[in-house]
Amino acid sequence: TMMRRSLLINITLLVGVGGFVAGTPGGERQQTMLAGGYDATVGAAPSTPIQLFALPGNTCPYVQRTHMCLLELGIPFDVTEISGKPDWYLKINPRGKVPSIRVPASDYATIYESAICNEFLCDYYRSNNEEECTLMPDDPYARAEIRLLNDHCDSLGKAQFTYLMNKDEAKDEELRSAMDDALGVYEEALAKRRGQYLLGDDFTLADIHVFPFIQRLSVTHRHWKGYELSPERFPRLTGWIGACSERESARQSSMSEEKTISVYRKFVEADYSFGGLNKNK
Repeated sequence: TMMRRSLLINITLLVGVGGFVAGTPGGERQQTMLAGGYDATVGAAPSTPIQLFALPGNTCPYVQRTHMCLLELGIPFDVTEISGKPDWYLKINPRGKVPSIRVPASDYATIYESAICNEFLCDYYRSNNEEECTLMPDDPYARAEIRLLNDHCDSLGKAQFTYLMNKDEAKDEELRSAMDDALGVYEEALAKRRGQYLLGDDFTLADIHVFPFIQRLSVTHRHWKGYELSPERFPRLTGWIGACSERESARQSSMSEEKTISVYRKFVEADYSFGGLNKNK
């Protein structure tokens, strides 16, 4: 099956001998249509620094992490949308998961798993630019803190989807409490740093890593569980959601609330496992 890829460039690109140099946001948007499907295993436009492989329609939170990272860094990329695990994609990523990214200029090197993709992109940016990459700072303590927060996101995901998919009302209070405890780690991190983001004033990979999950939690749990993040218990976290949502990378990579409910309705009705995060199964 042939897929379509769109070259999404959200900044002006200035090409130099040393690689790409990000220009000022607000540059003219360029769009190019390229062949996808099998052709994606063969090659890409030589001027495309990064290929991003994703599910259609911005529906996957893991892909949203890498989509946001690319937009924040101003790295031009094209998107190949895939459905299922077609044979041509398994040649690129044998795990068949998304996201994956590929670098045509580096002999089509392929990287997958969202956290690894995002750290690679920060290193890629740093190797092509003299300015600091604040998404993943040079400071080893800050880098370790980002990784620890990112590691905790799995605990939140399990609590989040187990509560959402639970059909036994007698267990709801216990599962809601477990989810609140997992969210509390981020409230504490914000209190410790006293900034609008998890590591203080700078938006980092820690914010990118968990934002897609808390964004979906806010919509789906309100719709199916009548749950709202309590401003009394989570005053900083509710402010953090607003600050992240206002970033252009979040705006461009997010689903609307209506689409989020439509997408998740299929999962809720099918009692979906969410890759093992739903512990009711």
